[in-house]
Amino acid sequence: MEFFKGIGNKISKTSQEAVKKTKELAEVSRLNSEISAEERNIITIYQNIGKLYFDKYKNEECSEFAEYINNVKEGLEKIETAKEEVKLLKGKRTCPKCGAELEVETVFCSMCGQKMPEIEKEEELVEEQVEDKTKEFCASCGQELEDGAMFCPSCGTKAE
Repeated sequence: MEFFKGIGNKISKTSQEAVKKTKELAEVSRLNSEISAEERNIITIYQNIGKLYFDKYKNEECSEFAEYINNVKEGLEKIETAKEEVKLLKGKRTCPKCGAELEVETVFCSMCGQKMPEIEKEEELVEEQVEDKTKEFCASCGQELEDGAMFCPSCGTKAE
């Protein structure tokens, strides 16, 4: 009987240790998760501070941050240029007065009445090249083919 009592005590002690270790692991995991959340929060706060500083002092001379500020300005200009190119490729452009998105061929803004500036020749060439690339026609029946079509949907002729 003493043998079974000893085994029971060992099993009880082992299971209590396992429960204790599980609780410790759960607590460590919870604390690590909390630490990660706070670190992400601090990074977001740092980013907000940096953005506020940039917005406030971007036009002032400050030798310590001048390089960083110039890098941000250049990056923002590149982003804006790329966004405008994407709009042109989609057949859209932005009104310089109110910011409304309009069709490329629009002469006056429908939102504020502003006369739209002429599109530069390079932009027109890019637009024409995009149109040439995207429009293909069937050699047999003249039906416009979808991009990447292998056969004409109207007559079944193989696309060239």
